[in-house]
Amino acid sequence: MSDQEIRVLQVLGRSAGGIARHVAQVAAALDGDGLVIDIAGPPDLPITMPKPVAPAVIPDGPTGHRQAVARLRAILQQGHYDIVHAHGLRAGIDAGMAARRLGVPSFVTVHNLVRNDVSGRLKATFYNWAEPLSVGLNARTFAVSEEIASRLRARAGRRADKIEVLRLGVGDAPATRRPPDQVRQELGVTQEGSLIVTAARLSAQKALPVMLAALSRLPEDVRLAVLGRGPDEMSLRTQATAQGLGKRVAWLGWRDDVADYLAAANAFCLSSNWEGVPLAAQEAILLGIPVVATGVGGMPELVEDRVSGRLVPKGDAHALSKALQEVLFDKERASRYASAAKARLAQRFSTAGMLARLTEAYRGAAG
Repeated sequence: MSDQEIRVLQVLGRSAGGIARHVAQVAAALDGDGLVIDIAGPPDLPITMPKPVAPAVIPDGPTGHRQAVARLRAILQQGHYDIVHAHGLRAGIDAGMAARRLGVPSFVTVHNLVRNDVSGRLKATFYNWAEPLSVGLNARTFAVSEEIASRLRARAGRRADKIEVLRLGVGDAPATRRPPDQVRQELGVTQEGSLIVTAARLSAQKALPVMLAALSRLPEDVRLAVLGRGPDEMSLRTQATAQGLGKRVAWLGWRDDVADYLAAANAFCLSSNWEGVPLAAQEAILLGIPVVATGVGGMPELVEDRVSGRLVPKGDAHALSKALQEVLFDKERASRYASAAKARLAQRFSTAGMLARLTEAYRGAAG
């Protein structure tokens, strides 16, 4: 390591968007002024990165990790990196093993948990060993919410002191390219109508059937825009058609203009069975859009029910529909929720604080 710079490699696996956006944010913000931030990950990331990505695939399943460790070790050696920072449990294990063999300090940020009610009992049981192993292999484990940190500490035993909460603020409100009226017109939202926007991977964790069921209980001039892709897309489209919602739901896929749709919404909605602290919800708050979501994972850290938004039980389409109705048709209350959420976000999710902590950790480990 030279006296002038610390070289840090960010490692991530296949990302639904939120993790990739965070890594892009860190790389863009911290690269320079004595830090060199590079990225290794799969070639098909859904977010454009600020720097070229060194190809490295972290397998989702149980096989292929020996090759992933070897590939990461080669990248670390070739780039003369001083620190590796992985994102996700499997990336934390593979990168931690590669770094340990080279004597390189390593960190991991855990963005999600593997739970029975999200991933199924078999996968969750298989991953029980991954949490303490990831903590053990890395010098520091950052958890994006208190719930994740508590779960990891319970599994980590005597290594629990290596775990800390580091909330991932998104910074300033994202820039928009088009005016809200243009976006709403594109989506067929009438002047009197309402627009709900969600941004999510179309998988069981996000419980989109619950959101569709909630939409079916709302007036016909309420539209839903779905930003994201995933394995359940075709079945969700079929369900929407069967429920007579075909013309009321716009399936938009992954977009690089998410902020345009958020800014045009009357409400941002998540029906998830579990969440970390989703960045899209934070961006909606920064844009002044009220949030209606299930009160799972880190969402209660982001939104206080009936104070800065609405939180409802998971799997309850009726409760979700009633909460959406409250926000969509009571403009004064919706505005009050949005203002309170923005103040709460500024207090609890400081982007400057998050970046400062990472800088401190990198310099401390390199020193």
